[in-house]
Amino acid sequence: MDAPLPPGPRGDFFLGSTLDFKEQPLHYIKYLHEAYGDVVRFRVGPSYWYLVTHPDDIWDIMTRRADVFLKPQIAKRLWEKFLGDGLLTTEGATWKRQHKLVLPAFHRKRIMAYGDTMVAYTHRMVDEWQSDERRDFDDDMVQLTLEIVAKTLFDADVREGAEKVGEAMHVIQKEMVEHIHMPVPVPKWWPSKRNKRKLKAIDDMESVVRGVIDSRRGNTADRGDLLSMLLMSKDEDGNGLSDKEVRDQSMTLFFAGHETTAHAMTWMWYLLARNPDVTERLVADIDRVTGGERLTVAHLKELPYLEMCVKESIRILPSVWVFMKQPTEDAVVGGFKIPKGSPVIISPYVTQHDARWFPSPETFDPERFSKVRAKAIPNGAYVPFSGGQRICIGKAFAMMEAQLVVGSLLQRVKPQLAPDYKIAMKAELSNHPEGGLPVDVALRA
Repeated sequence: MDAPLPPGPRGDFFLGSTLDFKEQPLHYIKYLHEAYGDVVRFRVGPSYWYLVTHPDDIWDIMTRRADVFLKPQIAKRLWEKFLGDGLLTTEGATWKRQHKLVLPAFHRKRIMAYGDTMVAYTHRMVDEWQSDERRDFDDDMVQLTLEIVAKTLFDADVREGAEKVGEAMHVIQKEMVEHIHMPVPVPKWWPSKRNKRKLKAIDDMESVVRGVIDSRRGNTADRGDLLSMLLMSKDEDGNGLSDKEVRDQSMTLFFAGHETTAHAMTWMWYLLARNPDVTERLVADIDRVTGGERLTVAHLKELPYLEMCVKESIRILPSVWVFMKQPTEDAVVGGFKIPKGSPVIISPYVTQHDARWFPSPETFDPERFSKVRAKAIPNGAYVPFSGGQRICIGKAFAMMEAQLVVGSLLQRVKPQLAPDYKIAMKAELSNHPEGGLPVDVALRA
């Protein structure tokens, strides 16, 4: 190929941009985009990574060349011990078979049935809040989504064991982030304290998941949860998912349906607190449509502004701030060469803050997603759930959960931050508020 390599920083002689990327990964790649353009080359450890931010190129990678740009080896290394061969890690024929077997669990009518659980658990949480008390809203959302995903995935109430499961998830995420930043990964057999802590966390999570699966294998009744669908699914040859496949898919769905959604709702609460005019209109809409009754799935079709608020929230503060691809052959992207096997970064945060596609990108403006204005958003500019055939299978689930949980909260609580709070983002596997989100509970009369 005659195409040139992309521009980028020279970086440190030995480490390249490793330390800058590790210190502030989200801010650093935003800087790279602003300083060098839509395709950037920078070094992390011994390898060159490539940042792609133009919507046309992103859409091309996710759709037209989806068979060339696959999950990178670094991602598979991160996920394999914890998630096994789930939808997040597999490719090709294996992924297509799994996707086809798992997809019925996310049929629209199926996920709509989970709405009552989402609303009931939200009200159960607020019942325990006291007016004027200070709470960590992010911690509350992580706990709530953990309980919701356990109930809708396994028909299990994990409230009593939620602290143990939550701690295991925290350890696993932290260790995965450290693996990203280490040019030479520590072997999983190495008897270090960190490895032992990680393996114990994985065992804790797996014991919960396997315990539920084992108890259900002998009972084929449909209990209305996702696990029932996984256990009943059959392919064209009449073969279902093996025990290992059910375990891997369950761990994947449990992981993917937990913290990213929690942080998304936390950021939405933050934005509503900072934009009282939006909140006032949204609360008035909800009160008018529900007539003071509890919000339900049936109400959502009459609340387009609620959906617009969710979409704008995950535009301006996406919890999934980055995802990665890797070309199986030399490729030209945006006029520049990306060599075979190079990690390629796509950042919803960076592209969704580009004024070319979203004027006044720092302004919280839900009307961007009105039917008329949304048509002007280019394909590839808004990708909080990825895109193409690998778009997040739980997108509809997450969107419904955000609308029902935040909408239900607004019926009972006014968004109110601690007076001295200043936003601080922590971009790890997901983008979340560093140190949590302190709020002062203001119950509605």
